[in-house]
Amino acid sequence: MRSIIKLCFVLSVFASTQTMAAANPVEFWGCKFNDGMGMEDLMEWTEEWGEVVDDLPDDGYNAWVMTPMFKSNMTDLDFLWVGAWPDYASMGSGLGDFFNSETGSTTFAKFVEISTCEIHDLYSSVQVRENNGE
Repeated sequence: MRSIIKLCFVLSVFASTQTMAAANPVEFWGCKFNDGMGMEDLMEWTEEWGEVVDDLPDDGYNAWVMTPMFKSNMTDLDFLWVGAWPDYASMGSGLGDFFNSETGSTTFAKFVEISTCEIHDLYSSVQVRENNGE
């Protein structure tokens, strides 16, 4: 009986470790455009931002710009910036590389000229379903 309990314990620790390993950080910035700025300005900025990020040592960051089609309060934000890293180590090194570099901080300053983001959240994400193509 003790062997079964020990085996169950080991398997549960292994399963929880696998779940923790699969978790990845995802950030959300909820933003409004500053006066005179719009989506065209943001998309132009993403081109410059992409070049800066491509030159960083850690290239694991993926990003999306999302615009609301439907939400409870349609006036509280104009867009979401969503970014995800494959793991927490990549997040730490990527943020450090970006914000501690002159080009990264200069590029982010331009983002702040375009938009005001009152929401900045970080979530731990675990994939619960993968499309198998069927």
